[in-house]
Amino acid sequence: MELFGRTLGAQEIAGLVFLLGALALWANVLRAQMRERRWVRKREAELKAAKKEPGGPDHGGPWG
Repeated sequence: MELFGRTLGAQEIAGLVFLLGALALWANVLRAQMRERRWVRKREAELKAAKKEPGGPDHGGPWG
């Protein structure tokens, strides 16, 4: 196999394949991390909004 006018051996090809695999793995981990961070922020905002909202009429006890 030739790349940029240079013949590559089996070791160079294996190294390129490994680097591409590591890059793909890193991209998937980064994407999952960003998705989790988005979920946590959304959940915190929902909990904060639920705390601020009044629950309903409170008549001072379980029997009203």
